[in-house]
Amino acid sequence: MKTTAKYLVVATVGAILSSIILHTHSEGATKTRNQPSKTIEIDEELKLPLEGKTIVLDPGHGGKDVGSTGSQGTYEKDVTLLTALNISSKLVEQGANVVMTRADDTFISLEDRTELAQIEDADLFLSIHFDAFECSDVHGMTTYYNKSQDQDLAQSIHDELFKLDTEIKDRGVMFGDYHVIRENTQPAILLELGYISNANEEKRMQSESFQEQISTNIVNGVINGLG
Repeated sequence: MKTTAKYLVVATVGAILSSIILHTHSEGATKTRNQPSKTIEIDEELKLPLEGKTIVLDPGHGGKDVGSTGSQGTYEKDVTLLTALNISSKLVEQGANVVMTRADDTFISLEDRTELAQIEDADLFLSIHFDAFECSDVHGMTTYYNKSQDQDLAQSIHDELFKLDTEIKDRGVMFGDYHVIRENTQPAILLELGYISNANEEKRMQSESFQEQISTNIVNGVINGLG
């Protein structure tokens, strides 16, 4: 009987120890499963491509200066403002500080436009226009620069313009003797984004699809040129 009791005590102690070990292992496993996953912190903030860049946008004409007039009565001053506002919103999305020479139908002198670029110490002065010619079948887009150091920037923007539509005539990158780029102390480009005297281009330049594409492509060109 004593031997049997001895065995019973040993068995009981063994069972208790096994229970404790099993509970410990189980608790450890549970704690491992419930531990929160570690979060990897990213110290570096994402930098937008035009962050720190100041761009003066110049919608051509305005107020008493309507610019050219299309066959359907479209004023150049209205389309340049529409386009510049679309470009502005996209530039801001890319981190740029945008200053408009005009944000409504206001007359601004050529001298005041160029002076603003100097006051703002602009990384780029971009003047938006639509061309006209006495012959209504002339069409296409042209990019102008005045100073040799601005030619590469002009080419960069121009190249993006023609990712827009292969049917648009490429009139090239050219030297231009326009006041707003000639008298500018900052990098300065002037864009002629179509002929308002051409009925097809007059219609297209006011379309939502054209405005969306042209503003996107111009901003891509600015990013490439200033990057």
